[in-house]
Amino acid sequence: MPEILAKVYRGKTVESVHFGSVAVVDSKGRLIYSAGDPNFFTYLRSSAKPFQTIPLIESGAAEHFDFSTRELAIVSGSHNGEKIHVDTVKKILKKVGLSEKYLKCGTQPPLYYTLKGIIPGPKQKFSVLQHNCSGKHSGMLAVSKYKGFNPRDYINPKHPVQKMILKAVAGVCEYPENKIKIGIDGCSAPNFALPLSNMALGFARLVSSDSNHRESLKIVLNSMKKYPEMISGQGRLDYILDKVSGGKVISKAGAEALQCFGIKGEDLGVAVRILDGNNRAVGCVVAEVLRQLGVLSKSDLKKMEKFAYPKIKNWSGLVVGYIKADFKLKKHFNLPFVSSESIS
Repeated sequence: MPEILAKVYRGKTVESVHFGSVAVVDSKGRLIYSAGDPNFFTYLRSSAKPFQTIPLIESGAAEHFDFSTRELAIVSGSHNGEKIHVDTVKKILKKVGLSEKYLKCGTQPPLYYTLKGIIPGPKQKFSVLQHNCSGKHSGMLAVSKYKGFNPRDYINPKHPVQKMILKAVAGVCEYPENKIKIGIDGCSAPNFALPLSNMALGFARLVSSDSNHRESLKIVLNSMKKYPEMISGQGRLDYILDKVSGGKVISKAGAEALQCFGIKGEDLGVAVRILDGNNRAVGCVVAEVLRQLGVLSKSDLKKMEKFAYPKIKNWSGLVVGYIKADFKLKKHFNLPFVSSESIS
């Protein structure tokens, strides 16, 4: 069962709690640590993007269209919709020979609006290129164009590109295709439900390249490491984790309070899911997992204080409370690269 991972304080009194689950898995598929239910079954959402990039590489489309490392990174990312992101997606579409009219991800206020507290005007319109998933969708279009598939139907779950993606997700996460549940994501593309432990395995495979998709995972990992600003953007948790850890933590957020990441050098993958889907608890829980694993120190957490120690403010801007991670990872195996002293 999911357990309490974070408590919300108003003053010194607990006002509410966030239940959730954590799975920490190595690249061999062994469950190393957990909290709550490590096999909680849920959707990968945007945490699937590094794996959705695999067919772009393995089909030969990325090489054929001469995609740069930066362009490959944005295909695996949920970008902020800033000019650098929009321009990168435009370059991809130009290489593929398709216009932005082919993108079926929809429109949304770019994520940097939320980060900067910008309120859209009542009649303000946004470009489909600013949608955080436009990079992923441009990658799907590239595969369709290169393979001669219908590019106008690329988000159909029965489309050959989506079947290639499903196979890649099942392979990396080592979960049977016929047991993966398919839903429609916020960007209208198919998404995949599977256990948290298999999601964590996928990210362990990403950072270790220990998979039948070894070579393509190396390319995806290299792009995520080299251009973390394309995976999310400044001010976002994925970006901050990369900077604070010195590139050791390779992270990809998903909607509904899911965070998946790999720990390079230790061949570990982690999946964190807050049960109620509230993102406000994600940062402090992820930070605490990394502290308990000995990956980040308390001084590291101070550098990401906004996420590690989130504050509750009222409408006058007064700090009236805070959110605190409150759980202990359960150990399942003794491994030499994880110090038992770190678990406290």
